[in-house]
Amino acid sequence: MLIRRGLHMARLKRLRAGLASLGLEGVVVVPGPNMRYLTGGTSLMLERPFMLLIPSAGVPQLVAPALESGPYRGAPFPLGINAWTDSEGPGGAIRRAAKRAGAEGVWGVEGRAPFQYTEKLAKEGPLRFADAEPILQGLRESKDEYEVGLLKKSAHALSSAFSEFPGLIREGVTELELARTMADAIYAHGVEKVDDVLVQAGEMAADPHHMPSARRVKRGESIVVDVGSTFDGYYADITRTFCIGRSPPVEDVYSKVLEAQEAAATASTAGARVGEVDSAARGVLEGAGLGRYFFHRTGHGLGLEIHEAPYIVEGGDERLGRHMCFTIEPGAYIRGKLGVRIEDDILIEGGKGVQITGVPKEFGWWS
Repeated sequence: MLIRRGLHMARLKRLRAGLASLGLEGVVVVPGPNMRYLTGGTSLMLERPFMLLIPSAGVPQLVAPALESGPYRGAPFPLGINAWTDSEGPGGAIRRAAKRAGAEGVWGVEGRAPFQYTEKLAKEGPLRFADAEPILQGLRESKDEYEVGLLKKSAHALSSAFSEFPGLIREGVTELELARTMADAIYAHGVEKVDDVLVQAGEMAADPHHMPSARRVKRGESIVVDVGSTFDGYYADITRTFCIGRSPPVEDVYSKVLEAQEAAATASTAGARVGEVDSAARGVLEGAGLGRYFFHRTGHGLGLEIHEAPYIVEGGDERLGRHMCFTIEPGAYIRGKLGVRIEDDILIEGGKGVQITGVPKEFGWWS
């Protein structure tokens, strides 16, 4: 507990340094990854106003429905609890919190904060709002040692589940049936939550966000399986493309996507620009005549969210740094025919990109 308290105090200190650098008097965060990162508390964001006011100096103030305030009474730093009941309404709690936090001037607000929250807060004083996402994303971008441990456990759990998927894939099974059995297999490895299991077969694999359907899997077609899951809040994200039997068209595309993925992983070193990493993957596919079939970024950051900074995007200038964690997932999607994507999770450690997921990826490993 003392170790966790020290981590959260350090995070709060870094947050306040970021606020000072932009001349902000404080920041408003709401239930979700930022509140969990800062306080250790996990809550749902519903219709009841629920927000944490962190001033640049002084005691942070929480406005929370009484039925949700319990987990925050043991916060890792001094925290004012301004609870409210349904019969009272949130007005009094917001008023008290705003006064205690000195909510005036320009405050940052995280992007997911509902208007109905900030609108009520704005009535309590001379307050203006600014975008706090650059501070909050930057704060969480480089992971501390505690987070690194959880990311590795998360990657290991999902990797272990993927090793069981070849035994589940058979001709005639539907995408929906595969998604359900795969989700069960993932939970059996101790994960906390499984997001949508994307199973995309044949021509459906050319749509990277196709949701599983009643379409049945056929021999000789590409079968893309993309899963995100969490361990103690931290995400792993893996994609593999399978094929029942042999298929020269699928194998040809697969070989180039794998080459692109490995080139981008090799380019993922401390100090490299994210655009350079994207170019490493994109260049391979363009050279193979597949560039027009790769129409998304090469990767995205991982942490308490499945999509967060850094974004491995074409032309990006951000430089990779120590303990950044992100995916490398190039793909090729030929409309009406097939799709192939291969995705692993990379952690910048010791100056280079270390792959923390451990699923084979040579064509036919599942046979």
